[in-house]
Amino acid sequence: MKRKSFNQRLRKTFFFLLIVISFAFLAERGNSRSRCLYSSDCSFSKIQRGEISRASSAPKIWRNRLPRVRNYIRQVMKKWDIPGLAVVIVDQNQIVMAEGYGWRDVAAKLPVTPQTRFILGSTSKAFTTLALGILVEEGKMTWDEPVRNHLPEFALKDELASLRCSARDLVTHRTGLPRHDLVWSGASLTPEQIVKVLRFLEPSRGFRSVYQYNNLMYITAGLLVERVAAQPWESFLQERIFKPLEMTHTGCSVADYLQSEEYALAYRRKGSKLEVIPWPSPEQVILYGPRASGSINSCAVDMGHWVIYHLQGEYKGQRLVSLAMLQEIHSPQIVRPLSQTDLPEIRYPSYGLGWAIDDYRGHYRVHHGGRTMGFTSFVFFFPEKHFGGAVLSNSSSPGASLVANYISDLGLDLTPVDWEKKLSIPTSPQEKHQPLSSVKVRPIRPLEEYRGEYINPAYGRIKIDYDDSTEMLVLSFHHRRITLIAVNFDLFQPVEPSWKRYLVKFKTNFRGQIIALEIPFEPAVSPIVFEKIGVISKEKRKN
Repeated sequence: MKRKSFNQRLRKTFFFLLIVISFAFLAERGNSRSRCLYSSDCSFSKIQRGEISRASSAPKIWRNRLPRVRNYIRQVMKKWDIPGLAVVIVDQNQIVMAEGYGWRDVAAKLPVTPQTRFILGSTSKAFTTLALGILVEEGKMTWDEPVRNHLPEFALKDELASLRCSARDLVTHRTGLPRHDLVWSGASLTPEQIVKVLRFLEPSRGFRSVYQYNNLMYITAGLLVERVAAQPWESFLQERIFKPLEMTHTGCSVADYLQSEEYALAYRRKGSKLEVIPWPSPEQVILYGPRASGSINSCAVDMGHWVIYHLQGEYKGQRLVSLAMLQEIHSPQIVRPLSQTDLPEIRYPSYGLGWAIDDYRGHYRVHHGGRTMGFTSFVFFFPEKHFGGAVLSNSSSPGASLVANYISDLGLDLTPVDWEKKLSIPTSPQEKHQPLSSVKVRPIRPLEEYRGEYINPAYGRIKIDYDDSTEMLVLSFHHRRITLIAVNFDLFQPVEPSWKRYLVKFKTNFRGQIIALEIPFEPAVSPIVFEKIGVISKEKRKN
């Protein structure tokens, strides 16, 4: 009897150990699957050498797809004259491709690699919303409490919006303010100074009524992170996001970008040639300092880590926020307007917390594009398919989004769409501008009378000078100098093609004196009025 009892206990112990060993084996298999390309014995050295996309390390399904991707990338780069481009593809939480193409420096023949840094532009926004999500889960703030609880100086022209505007309102573009980008673009303003001028900006729609993209609100959100976390936005991101995700080639400003070992120069087309977009001088680097709206720079490998995190909800065991919080970040918060092109392939556009969301050919897609200073980027992923990627470029062409869509089509096992044709993108990469009028108009007054400084409480100062050598007016604004030509009475047009739409109209009082100028910096509202310094103050004293 005792022997039988002993045998039963021995049998139970054996089966228990067998079950434990089986679970341990399965767990280890799962862990090795999630870290496959990042274990010390197989992958990181390959990433550094740019060999991550070799067929032996890619899921079988991509072995036949990657040559097609490479071929398409080369076609797009040739057609659009793109100097350099970097791509990362993630499938089933693995990097299956991280490659560089072309040149980060054309003149020096320095190639783009998986570690080459590019400026992300607005794909930076999702880092800011994740930072806010971390602070929300720590109980230091909520998505829906008034911003003024932490930024008492925050105010908008709409009093109701000032009182009720929340972090969720800031990052979903529903404050009622249109872009007003020239308030901050190129200006020597800190985030604190930018927040203080928001109250002077004209809204174009009602508070929480519609989606209107706005970078100023993300700059405000970055300052909100600083106040709540009690540390700079950029250091919070480094400590709480970049470091846990092993994003070692990622920074928050042009200043640290230029100090990195491997960064791409930005290029633009001028006529039939490409030219380098010059970086700011050292004293002007502040103009391109940390901006929560779009100043982050990164590389293909690091962006692969970023995509893996969003697909898994963690990276190598680092769970920055709960899955519930990440799901909220990836969920629609407000409807985005349909684009001018009605595309049956892309439906139900909305915006989450720092991410654009839509139905891409029948699949739930989370994505964001970025464009700034001669760089473009596109980050995308399909949560239900555990698939995504990122494309970075040192060109302002649509190449990044075209490549991203092609990769998406292949990854979803769909026949690739001719996106250039669908989106009605011009086949020529050359910029086209309407020529200036060849008819010379004589101003109704001596040009010297327009000279002076003009001020707007939100946009700052405009200086009008008379250039004796050219006998033309010159407008100075935010470190820009733009030549003006007369087109009709007191109406002038900038010679610079990118500024041609900003017609400058001078206004007079009943005595015929120039008292102000107006310029349509924001098309969604009335032209912005700049009052002439000195003349207006005299008028007010008389009245």
